[in-house]
Amino acid sequence: GKGQKEGSNSSAMFQLPTISFGAPAADLAIGIQGARDGVLLLTDVPAAPISSMREIFDELKASATGHGPGEDMGARLNKAYTKNLVYKDSHMAGEGGPAVDMKRVLDLSPERLDQIKHAEPMLAGITSDELTQTLTFWESLSSEVTPKLLEAVSAAVGCDVADDAHCNYRMADYYQREVGLAPPRCGEHRDFGTATLIFASDAPGLQVFVDDTWQSIPPVPEGSAVLLFGWCTTIRSNGRIPAALHRVTDATAVGCIVPRRTSAVLFIAPKDVETPLEPVVLEGEARQFISGVKVGQLRGKMARKWRHREGTLNAEDRQLEEEEIRVTKMVTQDDVVSRTLAFRTAPPIS
Repeated sequence: GKGQKEGSNSSAMFQLPTISFGAPAADLAIGIQGARDGVLLLTDVPAAPISSMREIFDELKASATGHGPGEDMGARLNKAYTKNLVYKDSHMAGEGGPAVDMKRVLDLSPERLDQIKHAEPMLAGITSDELTQTLTFWESLSSEVTPKLLEAVSAAVGCDVADDAHCNYRMADYYQREVGLAPPRCGEHRDFGTATLIFASDAPGLQVFVDDTWQSIPPVPEGSAVLLFGWCTTIRSNGRIPAALHRVTDATAVGCIVPRRTSAVLFIAPKDVETPLEPVVLEGEARQFISGVKVGQLRGKMARKWRHREGTLNAEDRQLEEEEIRVTKMVTQDDVVSRTLAFRTAPPIS
């Protein structure tokens, strides 16, 4: 099956289970185990400097369209770190389409920042105050939030998920647009990794698929974040902690214009291709996922799916992806898991 869930942008409001990050890690673990839909609200975390992030996006857009003081900052950031794109605006770059997310994204990580700072000491000329506030926020998440969160997830799963856990920092700008445009803001998907924290502006739009219906997450107050889990945690927990299917849709239009939504997303995921994703099967449980899967195998099979959705595949990979969809009908990341990793249905791992 395609794994796509039907549903309009109108939806019920989801009542998030809530837990304070100030609670002991053991209590956080209990809260995670009890979140049957794989999503909860984490309070008492650092507040994201959303306005500073918007300023950065505005500067990137202005420089890309020739309205800024210097050359294209996004292009300079991408040139400074060549392994993956740092700044992405697929529709502006002419790589859009009816199935490609309509958003701007700035993807950073400690490794990317080190390399960019070396190549671009002024980080491509982004205003220093906004950049300082933003980097201070990410560094506080990395040092203050991530270790305790990983301790809690490890206790909830039953194995050490902190070993080989790495952070990626994403800023996503769902800019204003006219109502009724076809491309998604962020197409439905489940994340790859261990855990995801989403901090957002007050514009709604984040939805989760719960009880066979799309449900809207209420706007999250400052100092709180939505906590989701990805496939790595679902596999390691033998399905006890689900990876939430989620998407971002347009907020209610004001006049004919959809309001802007800006979010800060912390992705925590294993990085080493050899890291095992071994299910912890409890006594009396049926095994849900096969044994012997490694991070590199899962990420390698999934990466082309999410890059296809974000419009960042090169021409050769786009052709390969379209051919795979035609031949195997594997459209989404979920299809990869259900066809290759689910116990009893999986072929031998290649």
